[in-house]
Amino acid sequence: MGTVGNFLTIVVMRSERFAGSPSSYLLIVLAISDSVAILSQPFNKLFFIDLVGTDIRALHDINCKLYIMIRRLSKMTSSWTVVGLCIERFIAVWFPLKAKLLITKRSVSAFTLSVVAIIITYTGIWSYASKVVNGKCNPDVYNYTDPRERTKFGIMLQGGTAIYSNVPTVLLMILTTLIIIKLFQHRRKRRSLTQRPSSTSDQGGKITAMLIGIVIAYVILILPITVLHNTAYQKRVKAFTETSSGFSLFTEVVQLMEQLNYCLNFFLYIMTSRQFRETLFQILSSKCHCKRTTQVELPTDSKRTRY
Repeated sequence: MGTVGNFLTIVVMRSERFAGSPSSYLLIVLAISDSVAILSQPFNKLFFIDLVGTDIRALHDINCKLYIMIRRLSKMTSSWTVVGLCIERFIAVWFPLKAKLLITKRSVSAFTLSVVAIIITYTGIWSYASKVVNGKCNPDVYNYTDPRERTKFGIMLQGGTAIYSNVPTVLLMILTTLIIIKLFQHRRKRRSLTQRPSSTSDQGGKITAMLIGIVIAYVILILPITVLHNTAYQKRVKAFTETSSGFSLFTEVVQLMEQLNYCLNFFLYIMTSRQFRETLFQILSSKCHCKRTTQVELPTDSKRTRY
């Protein structure tokens, strides 16, 4: 369902109504990174391994490193794309006269490429700890008894969690708070000047409401996975292959919460954006119309051919 929703988001963002907006590029990147995170998840599940007959990730250390890098890249890119959306809304609310100058396709592309380049570099260096052990791909293989190895991995882990969740969460909380404060100030000014609500301000409020929903979902659903990695490090166990019942259950729950984060955005768009709903309905209805037209015309053509 999440992958279908992300695909429909990309289709909507590529429509004429949204194609000219720089933020549509960020939403496309978010949909792609979320889809990669969703599609890569089954590879570390036992039911999928049993279905395929082997753990594809564990065929070689290179497979393991590549899988972990792709998964980390998709998740970290998703986090920073949400930050990019929040920055875009912050500029639009606080500096409306400069928004079109600052928020352009070029600036959005530069931001996205910079983020991806930094993440690829970091995850590439961090991949030294991704190895196959006892037929299983693990992202946290190092000598737990060696203080140097433990300190080295601890530094990489803290850096990784900072890029993935800690820094984005702080930025999102600060920027979202400032956006809400500014919107309340605008609303007070409008009320003092006129009793009529502005359609433009209402639309901006809905966009902000959508962003706030994304931020809240991100904070609630992503932070637990960060806690998992840090807990595993403190306990000196492997995060995803620890067999103790309590820790294994905790791992399953936080992974499910993380996956929900990558599936929810499409539904948030539908609930908060009238333009998104209208465009999606137009696209789906036009596809259905084309199908019906084809089904009606084909028998007619065949009858003409016979006679």
